[in-house]
Amino acid sequence: MSRGGSRGDQPDWDTTPPTAPQLTDVENFVHGSSAKLAEPRLGTRPEADPQLPSRPDRVRNTVLVRERKYRISEAEQALLTTVGAFRAVAVNDLLAYPYASNPRQFGQDLRSLKGQELIRTHRLMVGGEDEVLEILVLTREAKSLVAAVGTRNGRQISQMGLVKPREIVHDAALYRMYEAEAAHIRNRGGTVRRVVLDYELKASIYAALAKARVLPRVDYPKVQREVAQAHGLQVTGGRILLPDLRMEYDTAEGAPTKVDLELATYHYHGAYALEKARVGFKLYADGPSAARLNARLTRGRAPVPEGPGLVDAILSL
Repeated sequence: MSRGGSRGDQPDWDTTPPTAPQLTDVENFVHGSSAKLAEPRLGTRPEADPQLPSRPDRVRNTVLVRERKYRISEAEQALLTTVGAFRAVAVNDLLAYPYASNPRQFGQDLRSLKGQELIRTHRLMVGGEDEVLEILVLTREAKSLVAAVGTRNGRQISQMGLVKPREIVHDAALYRMYEAEAAHIRNRGGTVRRVVLDYELKASIYAALAKARVLPRVDYPKVQREVAQAHGLQVTGGRILLPDLRMEYDTAEGAPTKVDLELATYHYHGAYALEKARVGFKLYADGPSAARLNARLTRGRAPVPEGPGLVDAILSL
């Protein structure tokens, strides 16, 4: 879990007072949008950030979405896409990965996006009294903008708003798990194409199973297996087990494939972790939790769990 620091600490990239945010109701998704790049006038050129080197990813272009103009650079668009893909991302993780611990550049992008009402910061008390988790989420306008300008893979879905605050520590850690697995994929010459969150899979599966509710009970298991297979999943104990995160990527040879990831928490039971591993999910956990679960699964005898489909130990974040 990423911590944003102690209560009252003010990072040098931040522009907001150190007060805990009010948690609002879940915002509704925005469906459909239309956008176009504003046509530059003759003799003009895109505006670069005056305080940063004029690299291509730092140049801001004007984007028109639903009659509103935004000034967005490639780096800022990438930040919005990342936050939207995972719904909520911890500030510390963004500083550690895409911004390579560069708080000044992060501060420039964050101020611009917040000033245009495209991103929101939430500070949530977690764990001890002075422990703060600082996360970013997209606004309604940002979701429309990301959908309008598109990404390298148009199938990537963006999420918005703060959902289930009680689960935010787990949900915000999904991005860190993604970065750990993405490093393995890149080292093998692969390229990540998109990520799919568990509730995206759940919505698709439930929609398919809803049609089977009218079938005789004896026919339901067959339909359930077919739906699971169509989604690359398995049925265990009458349930379709879902991963926390699915990463779709191309191998070094260009073949499309996927990996399903599960983030094991401290409260995970060994049997539940074993069940997830046996259906092919790759498990990650923080250091202490990984050591504890590995010891339970292997009974302290081996670094890799035994059993069908168990090809990886629980990896430590």
